[in-house]
Amino acid sequence: MAQTGLGVAIKTLRERRTLSLREAAQLASVDHAYVYRLETGEKTKPSLELVEKLMKVFNASERDTSLATWLVNHADTDPSLVEFALQDPSVSIDVFTAAAGVRHRGNARPDPATLIARIQKAFEDDDDEDD
Repeated sequence: MAQTGLGVAIKTLRERRTLSLREAAQLASVDHAYVYRLETGEKTKPSLELVEKLMKVFNASERDTSLATWLVNHADTDPSLVEFALQDPSVSIDVFTAAAGVRHRGNARPDPATLIARIQKAFEDDDDEDD
């Protein structure tokens, strides 16, 4: 099964807190096998309530929680983009969701850093026009 954006987010945030699968699952009152299936992409449609519970267990920031809860309904989000956004706290949720919504022609896809930079520039240009 291919990894999902949500799976990457859950695993990254769990590991950031240095919790094992079993520890995280126990603290969230959920089966560790289910958390594993979410992380690997075998399961892709958890409840919003479960994801919010996991985010509390992980002590996730408001931005990271927003990112993870957004991913619940956007399973096709590029995992490398999610990983990049989680590693760079300067990427706002608005920029992330805009970048995640970009569709690419052909097989050429910009790397996450390039895509985020383009979206941030577009947002800045839009702000300049509003002044």
